[in-house]
Amino acid sequence: MSEIGARRSFYHPLSGLAILGIDWAFWGLGWELGPVSCAVAVVAAFASSYAVVRRVQTRCGDDPKRAQLKALIGATAAGVPFAIGGTVLGGLILALSGLKAIPTIGRRP
Repeated sequence: MSEIGARRSFYHPLSGLAILGIDWAFWGLGWELGPVSCAVAVVAAFASSYAVVRRVQTRCGDDPKRAQLKALIGATAAGVPFAIGGTVLGGLILALSGLKAIPTIGRRP
C-alpha cells in the first residue's frame, strides 16, 4: 500500500477481524444464555471490542478521538445480542475494513 493514490479503509483490517471475531465468540456459537448472563455478555463483548479496536486504530495512525469514535461504533456492532457475521452489518464491517472475506484457517484456495 505504498502507492501514492492508495486509500485507507475506515477500519484497519485487524479491527474488522476483531469486531467480527468477538461477535462470533459471544453470539455465533449459539450458547443458551439467560437474561442475566446475556446482559453480562453484551457488556463483555462491547468492552473487549472497544479496547481492541481503539488500540489497533491508535497504533495504526488515527488520532485518539477518531480511534475512540471508531471503537465505539465497532463495539456497538459487536455488543448487539445476535451474530452479525452473516448480516448486512457484518458485510459493512468487512467493507469498512477493506476485507473481501473473512480468512479461513486450514482452507486451501
